[in-house]
Amino acid sequence: MIDGILWVATGIGWVAAAVALYGRYRTLPSFWTGPHICRLEAGGCQVLFRTPNAALLGVPNSALGVLYYPALLAGFVGGRPLWLLFSAATSAFGMTLFLAWILLRDKLECRVCWTGHACNALLWVLLMARLLTE
Repeated sequence: MIDGILWVATGIGWVAAAVALYGRYRTLPSFWTGPHICRLEAGGCQVLFRTPNAALLGVPNSALGVLYYPALLAGFVGGRPLWLLFSAATSAFGMTLFLAWILLRDKLECRVCWTGHACNALLWVLLMARLLTE
């Protein structure tokens, strides 16, 4: 059961990252991030995808996510050590905590962002559970 949830969370996280990456450079359809959903000006929460907080050392967070989720899944399927996968998930979860705090602090709504954050949190918890049961 945990394995199936890992697959689903990884897939959903990848989609959220891909949408955010697209939104960083192009205009997303309003049903994804429009102001009626995100309550931000200039097209909704895609404004967030273009802020300084949306990049780590100049690399968009969403681009890191587009690479991270398949790499995590490949490591899981390829039998990489669980501690290594958990370490990667811990890094992503740390970034999630920081970015989620900014969203809460500034009272910003972004369902694409929260979807990715939820997936990162779930992946971290599931990998921790697997690590503790081994």
